[in-house]
Amino acid sequence: MNSPEFVCGAVAILGKPNVGKSTFLNSVLKQKIAIVSPRPQTTRGSMAGIYQDDKSQIVFYDTPGIHQPKDKLSHYMLHEVEEVLEGADAALFLVDAQAGLTDEDYLVAEWLRKFSKPVFCLLNKIDRVPEGRVQELSGKIKSELGNGWLLFRVSALRGKGIGEVLGQLKKFLPNQPPLFPEDDLTNKTLRELAAEMIREQCFLQLRQEIPYGVAVIIEKFEEKEPPQPVVIQATIYVEKDSQKGILIGAKGGQLKSIGSAARQEIEKLLDQKAFLELWVKVLKDWRKDEAILKKLGYPTPKKK
Repeated sequence: MNSPEFVCGAVAILGKPNVGKSTFLNSVLKQKIAIVSPRPQTTRGSMAGIYQDDKSQIVFYDTPGIHQPKDKLSHYMLHEVEEVLEGADAALFLVDAQAGLTDEDYLVAEWLRKFSKPVFCLLNKIDRVPEGRVQELSGKIKSELGNGWLLFRVSALRGKGIGEVLGQLKKFLPNQPPLFPEDDLTNKTLRELAAEMIREQCFLQLRQEIPYGVAVIIEKFEEKEPPQPVVIQATIYVEKDSQKGILIGAKGGQLKSIGSAARQEIEKLLDQKAFLELWVKVLKDWRKDEAILKKLGYPTPKKK
């Protein structure tokens, strides 16, 4: 892995909320590490997914969707994007072929025009639109966003076009030793990934604005030798008493459903049985409180 021909670099994955960034990362790795839901802004922080082969290591950074900030949590999310871009050797800009170009896409393009490294524009979800629509959007991207960015047509969900993107990226990344050990898949701990799996189920199973007011803290993560199950205890924080009641549900039914589905996802990740115990607590308006945000793992950026 230390040959002079070995290429390695960090690649930022950018786009508006819900464009398929996490799905793309999971598809590249051929394993789920990033949570996915149909709701925008499911991803809150950056996460590295590490692609490796004999001649390269590409560290992809999944990032929150770029949007107009509404609260202190939003500012944290956008700061995460800034931090990733500062250290990236290249960037992928995902555009939703179904939705076409939106104001949010032009906002992402503004961010990337300030980025001096290579940018690849990925027209995603091409399997869901007619070929004529793909060609029309391709032309519009080149004329209105372009800046000479390379354009790729992909389906992150189906893995279509991923190999071509990887092949082209390797041509632009620097010749240097790997940044991470060969067996690493992500920069996140199992504890952090378990918390994300629980939060994912809140996004998938709860309605309206409730998932956006949810944060998860792992109180206990006790690893055991198989066949003993890993023991996990976690607290789900919400912003209002009414949200707590909805999350728990009648006779605890909703919380049991979230816990059961999250446990199954955690077991797939660990390839081991898990015992998962959940509590629900209220932290009033936590998304607006810097001290609480820091406690929950979302430190707001200091003003420069």
